[in-house]
Amino acid sequence: MHELSLANSILDAILSAIESEEKKGRKVKKVKEIYLEIGELVFVNVEQLKFAFEVISEGTACEGAKVNIEILKSKCRCVNCGYEGEPKIVDDFIISCPKCGGFRLEIIGGKELNIKNVIIEYM
Repeated sequence: MHELSLANSILDAILSAIESEEKKGRKVKKVKEIYLEIGELVFVNVEQLKFAFEVISEGTACEGAKVNIEILKSKCRCVNCGYEGEPKIVDDFIISCPKCGGFRLEIIGGKELNIKNVIIEYM
């Protein structure tokens, strides 16, 4: 279950940012909402990720934060014809270029995991 590892990385990044804010003299009361962008090729189970984050954030400023997740579509570039866009996917596997049917694809999107925004309540 890589969702726990992802949740831990997200929590670490947010807590690190909170620590930086507090060093600047801004006291954080709590994190209210977190906005994430996750590429579909990360193959994350959204509900498991939210649950893992809920569990590991207990006792931190992130406890009780609402986690909002946007899944980003995959994007490829075909080496054969130059097509850029969504690949032909069957059962979570990239099969071919939808334009020429070629199999030489470079993945150029869909593997991201971005913390897009964090809504913080200050004291």
